[in-house]
Amino acid sequence: MELYGQEPLLGELVPRLVGLTSSDRPRLVRQEHRDDPPVVVLTGQHGAGKTAALDAVQRHYTELLPLARVDLADPRAAGGEGMAAQPNTSGVVEVLERIAVGLARPVPGYRPCRFPRLLAGLFAVSSWRRGDQGQRAVAASRIGALLPLADHPGQGGEEEGEEWVAAIGGQLVANSGAALGEDDLEPVARLVVEEYVRRHAGSGGGEPVRAWYRARPQAAVEEQGDPLVRLCLDFHQGGDLLPPVEQTLVAALLEDLVDGYRGWWKRINRVPRPLVLLDDAHTTTGAAFLERLLEHRQSSATSGGTDPLIVLASLLGDGAEHYPHASRGELAELAHGTGWERRSPDKPSAGVLTLPLPALSSGDLLSMLQRTSRPGHAQLCTVVHRLTGGHPLSGRMLCEAVVAASADRSVEPEELFDLRTGGEGDGGAEEENGAAPVAERLLRRLVPVLPTRHHLMVLALARDREAAEALVAEGLTGEAPGGGTGIVDAERSRVLEAARYLEREWWTPPRGTPYAPAPSFVADPLLYALLVHETRRRSPEEQTGRQWGDLHDFLRRYHEQRGAPGDEVDALRHTLALGYAQGVVLELTRMFTEQEDVRGFLAALRHVASAPHPPSGEWRDERTDIARGSCDHRQPSADDVQRSVNRLLHALWFLDDPVREPLRELCSGIGTELDFLSLRHASGHPVLNAAASSWPTAAWEGRRPYPVEGLD
Repeated sequence: MELYGQEPLLGELVPRLVGLTSSDRPRLVRQEHRDDPPVVVLTGQHGAGKTAALDAVQRHYTELLPLARVDLADPRAAGGEGMAAQPNTSGVVEVLERIAVGLARPVPGYRPCRFPRLLAGLFAVSSWRRGDQGQRAVAASRIGALLPLADHPGQGGEEEGEEWVAAIGGQLVANSGAALGEDDLEPVARLVVEEYVRRHAGSGGGEPVRAWYRARPQAAVEEQGDPLVRLCLDFHQGGDLLPPVEQTLVAALLEDLVDGYRGWWKRINRVPRPLVLLDDAHTTTGAAFLERLLEHRQSSATSGGTDPLIVLASLLGDGAEHYPHASRGELAELAHGTGWERRSPDKPSAGVLTLPLPALSSGDLLSMLQRTSRPGHAQLCTVVHRLTGGHPLSGRMLCEAVVAASADRSVEPEELFDLRTGGEGDGGAEEENGAAPVAERLLRRLVPVLPTRHHLMVLALARDREAAEALVAEGLTGEAPGGGTGIVDAERSRVLEAARYLEREWWTPPRGTPYAPAPSFVADPLLYALLVHETRRRSPEEQTGRQWGDLHDFLRRYHEQRGAPGDEVDALRHTLALGYAQGVVLELTRMFTEQEDVRGFLAALRHVASAPHPPSGEWRDERTDIARGSCDHRQPSADDVQRSVNRLLHALWFLDDPVREPLRELCSGIGTELDFLSLRHASGHPVLNAAASSWPTAAWEGRRPYPVEGLD
């Protein structure tokens, strides 16, 4: 898959960090930051292309240098799936295991990576309490994975790990029999360490490794026995003792790599450096692992040490919360170097370079759409870019759907969300037949948890948290809002949970796209549009209370009854979403006539016009005909002002639809109607005249909301 806008990552950044190009004929290049490489963190929202970027790096470098890839959101990689409760594992230890296994993979032209310090530590902490089968299973799995790295003659795997663990059990019985308590850990740890040293430590007998562990700042004094056994006991104890043990194990990984590459550096000045790819570094496990690594590097940089490991990670968000002292760069500026330096030597997070992944440009989207066999709709690229804001995943999926559908016919903008093609998703029934609408597949990718996705489809219709709480009570439980203290508390809890989800998954701050929805519980424009579309599409199949008409009718009544500032206009907006435009036009006309400050009318007009349209099976879309005046004859008793407001509202309503093309005729018509109205308001001529100049341009360029406050 082509990495639109991310070419500098593979063409410039990674080659200079590892010292090797990724082309078909790789060549050595000068390495940047040889004495202190940064941890490079790719940032962005869901679907920004972070995982795709790591996929591309992995695809290009897997056969060229030692490389490990870890998905930090994978439950097993994070010590989950039943392992999290076991005291002989943690997320950091699971990541270290996978990194070691990945880097030790044979690569032509490289000596295999060896990890004498790390393996000794991982074997030690994997020790189990004698009678605990869960801990024993964790130990067998990890030891089986690590045996090939320990110069073991076999192939490793769970079976050999089980044999290794069973041998320890046999020694326990032979040495102590029934006298040993079933929950004793220390005797098992001693035997595990001794067996590791005997089988795998080599001619040094484990003393160099023990000496290294004994020299660690947090190690116990020598009189307290074997430092590897003490490491195990501290690890199992957990709590405050866990982070220092994990810090020691991360240091073991890095210093093993220093030793492994030291000889190469003396003979070959530019040997390519090993690469670790970490997906979803914002997870608890990712944050903990990088914290340990950055702390070690900060300490090493102070003392003049270094390690050769290049780390490229992806992170949901902008990284500011996790790494406040990081340097921040742009991919497009990497042609001549990163410009990175450790600006705060005493801050571990200063060892990070964050790079936000760029949005797709209109040119990127156009090149995707031009893969069709016939010319497409003239405004399709504009609609896709406004709708997605250049969001890489949604832009790619929509363009792929257009290209697939264009083999048989020309695709209109309003069809975008409903194009049905096969593709990635969560394996729903429709998708198994290759018939899932692209909006459904995209929403599955962006909000993968079904209950949350289903919940947000309703909440997106609400303006604020209070309306969302009332809507949930009505639409999901069938209870009227305020039907009892227990009901109110339960709905507040569910809405609060959804709000926290949006914040945690970085769907709360708008991305600054030209298309901005009206105030909503879901603030992100793209996610809002997808949720509303799916709510509308699924409406006929939903139970009573969750259908489009039920939800908007309830919200209309809710705002009428609440009576807070702005509720009158919100009620009109939900009335329009039901398709009842005539009453809305009458009320907007009244506002125009009676309000002294015409800005209130304009603010109400633009907010009401942001209403989503009803399902097509329940409503006939005549917005363009009404905006052009073709339906004026249906209102024989209306005066000129009411007809003008009617035309203006329908033009704005159509143009505010995120999957409608910006018709120049309607954009010009907005100016015409506002000019007409400016001559019919007692004091609003300057404001309406200014709006007549600015609103048509904003409509054509897709800028929302239309300006009101600055008009004079």
